[in-house]
Amino acid sequence: MAANTSPIYSIQGDQSVDDSTTMPSTFTTAAADYTGATATHNKLVFTADATNGGFIERLRFKAIGTNTASVARIFINNGSANTTASNNAFYGEVSLPATTAIATAATIEIDYPMNFALKPGFRIYVGLGTTVAAGWVCVAIGGQY
Repeated sequence: MAANTSPIYSIQGDQSVDDSTTMPSTFTTAAADYTGATATHNKLVFTADATNGGFIERLRFKAIGTNTASVARIFINNGSANTTASNNAFYGEVSLPATTAIATAATIEIDYPMNFALKPGFRIYVGLGTTVAAGWVCVAIGGQY
Protein backbone atom coordinates (compact mmCIF):
# COMPACT_ATOMS: atom_id res chain seq x y z
CA MET A 1 0.00 0.00 0.00
CA ALA A 2 1.39 3.38 -1.04
CA ALA A 3 1.82 6.24 1.42
CA ASN A 4 -0.86 8.91 1.60
CA THR A 5 0.65 11.99 -0.01
CA SER A 6 -2.62 13.95 0.24
CA PRO A 7 -3.30 14.41 3.95
CA ILE A 8 -6.80 15.19 5.13
CA TYR A 9 -5.59 17.41 7.99
CA SER A 10 -5.16 21.09 7.26
CA ILE A 11 -1.72 22.64 7.39
CA GLN A 12 -3.32 25.85 8.68
CA GLY A 13 -6.76 27.08 9.58
CA ASP A 14 -8.49 29.57 7.33
CA GLN A 15 -11.26 31.99 8.29
CA SER A 16 -10.67 34.51 5.53
CA VAL A 17 -12.18 35.13 2.14
CA ASP A 18 -9.32 34.21 -0.17
CA ASP A 19 -6.43 32.86 1.94
CA SER A 20 -5.32 36.43 2.58
CA THR A 21 -5.96 38.75 5.49
CA THR A 22 -9.16 40.00 3.86
CA MET A 23 -12.21 39.25 5.98
CA PRO A 24 -15.74 38.83 4.62
CA SER A 25 -17.74 41.84 3.56
CA THR A 26 -21.36 42.56 4.37
CA PHE A 27 -24.14 41.09 2.23
CA THR A 28 -27.05 43.47 1.68
CA THR A 29 -28.11 43.22 -1.98
CA ALA A 30 -29.61 40.16 -3.61
CA ALA A 31 -30.81 38.44 -6.74
CA ALA A 32 -33.11 35.46 -7.22
CA ASP A 33 -30.12 33.48 -8.49
CA TYR A 34 -29.93 29.68 -8.55
CA THR A 35 -26.86 29.53 -10.81
CA GLY A 36 -24.31 31.58 -8.85
CA ALA A 37 -23.59 33.66 -11.94
CA THR A 38 -24.81 37.01 -10.59
CA ALA A 39 -21.38 38.45 -9.83
CA THR A 40 -22.62 41.70 -8.34
CA HIS A 41 -24.60 39.91 -5.62
CA ASN A 42 -22.60 36.75 -4.83
CA LYS A 43 -19.64 37.07 -2.51
CA LEU A 44 -16.51 34.93 -2.39
CA VAL A 45 -16.24 33.42 1.10
CA PHE A 46 -13.58 30.69 0.71
CA THR A 47 -10.83 29.71 -1.74
CA ALA A 48 -9.04 26.37 -1.49
CA ASP A 49 -5.25 26.31 -1.78
CA ALA A 50 -4.22 26.45 -5.46
CA THR A 51 -1.87 23.45 -5.17
CA ASN A 52 -3.28 21.13 -2.51
CA GLY A 53 -6.93 22.13 -2.08
CA GLY A 54 -8.70 22.82 1.18
CA PHE A 55 -11.33 21.71 3.66
CA ILE A 56 -14.50 23.64 4.41
CA GLU A 57 -15.99 22.80 7.81
CA ARG A 58 -18.88 25.25 7.96
CA LEU A 59 -20.19 28.68 7.13
CA ARG A 60 -21.27 31.01 9.93
CA PHE A 61 -23.85 33.67 9.14
CA LYS A 62 -24.09 36.62 11.52
CA ALA A 63 -26.75 39.31 11.37
CA ILE A 64 -25.19 42.73 11.86
CA GLY A 65 -28.37 44.69 12.47
CA THR A 66 -32.06 44.88 11.65
CA ASN A 67 -33.00 42.87 8.54
CA THR A 68 -36.04 41.38 6.84
CA ALA A 69 -36.08 37.62 6.34
CA SER A 70 -34.02 36.25 3.44
CA VAL A 71 -32.18 33.14 2.31
CA ALA A 72 -28.48 32.52 1.73
CA ARG A 73 -27.67 30.45 -1.35
CA ILE A 74 -24.34 28.60 -1.39
CA PHE A 75 -22.42 27.72 -4.56
CA ILE A 76 -19.30 25.66 -5.24
CA ASN A 77 -17.19 27.18 -8.02
CA ASN A 78 -14.55 25.26 -10.00
CA GLY A 79 -12.02 28.10 -9.78
CA SER A 80 -13.03 29.73 -13.05
CA ALA A 81 -15.20 32.82 -13.57
CA ASN A 82 -18.30 32.58 -11.40
CA THR A 83 -20.21 34.68 -13.94
CA THR A 84 -20.43 31.55 -16.13
CA ALA A 85 -23.22 29.41 -14.68
CA SER A 86 -21.61 26.12 -15.77
CA ASN A 87 -18.62 26.87 -13.48
CA ASN A 88 -20.89 26.80 -10.41
CA ALA A 89 -22.81 24.12 -8.58
CA PHE A 90 -25.77 25.13 -6.40
CA TYR A 91 -24.84 23.37 -3.15
CA GLY A 92 -27.52 24.44 -0.70
CA GLU A 93 -29.33 27.23 1.06
CA VAL A 94 -30.21 28.33 4.58
CA SER A 95 -33.07 30.52 5.77
CA LEU A 96 -32.04 33.79 7.37
CA PRO A 97 -34.71 35.11 9.74
CA ALA A 98 -35.80 38.68 10.24
CA THR A 99 -33.58 40.31 12.87
CA THR A 100 -33.84 43.33 15.13
CA ALA A 101 -30.72 44.92 16.57
CA ILE A 102 -31.04 46.11 20.15
CA ALA A 103 -28.46 47.11 22.73
CA THR A 104 -29.41 44.43 25.26
CA ALA A 105 -29.41 41.21 23.19
CA ALA A 106 -27.31 39.50 20.57
CA THR A 107 -28.39 39.12 16.96
CA ILE A 108 -28.63 35.57 15.66
CA GLU A 109 -25.76 33.46 14.35
CA ILE A 110 -26.47 30.51 12.05
CA ASP A 111 -23.98 27.74 11.28
CA TYR A 112 -24.31 25.85 7.99
CA PRO A 113 -22.27 22.60 8.17
CA MET A 114 -20.36 21.54 5.05
CA ASN A 115 -17.50 19.19 6.10
CA PHE A 116 -15.88 18.26 2.80
CA ALA A 117 -12.62 18.70 0.94
CA LEU A 118 -12.32 21.03 -2.04
CA LYS A 119 -10.13 20.48 -5.08
CA PRO A 120 -7.24 22.91 -5.61
CA GLY A 121 -8.47 26.39 -6.50
CA PHE A 122 -12.15 25.63 -5.93
CA ARG A 123 -14.17 28.38 -4.24
CA ILE A 124 -17.33 28.89 -2.21
CA TYR A 125 -19.64 31.79 -3.09
CA VAL A 126 -22.73 32.94 -1.19
CA GLY A 127 -25.58 35.19 -2.25
CA LEU A 128 -28.80 36.45 -0.67
CA GLY A 129 -32.27 35.75 -2.02
CA THR A 130 -33.74 39.14 -1.04
CA THR A 131 -32.21 42.51 -0.24
CA VAL A 132 -31.84 43.32 3.47
CA ALA A 133 -31.22 46.58 5.34
CA ALA A 134 -28.25 46.17 7.72
CA GLY A 135 -26.80 43.00 6.24
CA TRP A 136 -25.28 39.65 7.06
CA VAL A 137 -21.66 38.55 7.27
CA CYS A 138 -20.61 35.03 6.26
CA VAL A 139 -17.38 33.62 7.71
CA ALA A 140 -16.05 30.37 6.27
CA ILE A 141 -14.38 28.06 8.79
CA GLY A 142 -11.97 25.67 7.13
CA GLY A 143 -8.35 25.02 6.34
CA GLN A 144 -5.75 24.84 3.60
CA TYR A 145 -3.84 21.63 2.80
